Amino acid sequence: MANLTKKVKKKKSRKAKAKFTSLVIIATTVAFLNAAAAVYLREIYNIKTLLPSWGLNKQDIVFKFGDLMVLKQDLALKILVDMNLLVTEQIRQIAMLALVGAAVYMIGKKWSERVYLLLFVVGLWGILYYAFLYAIIKWPTSLLSKDVIALVPMPVIVPVYMPLLLSALTFVGGLFLILRSK
Repeated sequence: MANLTKKVKKKKSRKAKAKFTSLVIIATTVAFLNAAAAVYLREIYNIKTLLPSWGLNKQDIVFKFGDLMVLKQDLALKILVDMNLLVTEQIRQIAMLALVGAAVYMIGKKWSERVYLLLFVVGLWGILYYAFLYAIIKWPTSLLSKDVIALVPMPVIVPVYMPLLLSALTFVGGLFLILRSK
């Protein structure tokens, strides 16, 4: 009987490791695909940054807190210039979130576990996104470099350290909750 119990525990352990590895692969893949899309956009427009090249007026900013700026939705079109490209990019961002959400939903058993896994994956994705950008195009050059981190629902501009810090906290928090729940 003890031998059977060991085999069952070993099988469960292998399954858990396989699920965890799958999520790391998904986070890594999504991070690379997002970085590749950013590189393509920069190449298409021959630009060093996706930030607006004009000065922002107070009317352009919906919300500002320190270095965090949320811009009006119509400014997204000025950032990406072409409506088809903007809509495609917005749908791509939503599709990446849907992909990660679906994977976490399938792998997690309970809602609490799914939330922990989602935190872990999204955190890892954010960290690896900037690692891939740096590896491919040597950007960001500084943690203070500004980045457009979202176009959905509105453009959000922040220094790179903000999404990196949030990603690190999300990753560590998700990992802690996963390990604690075992």
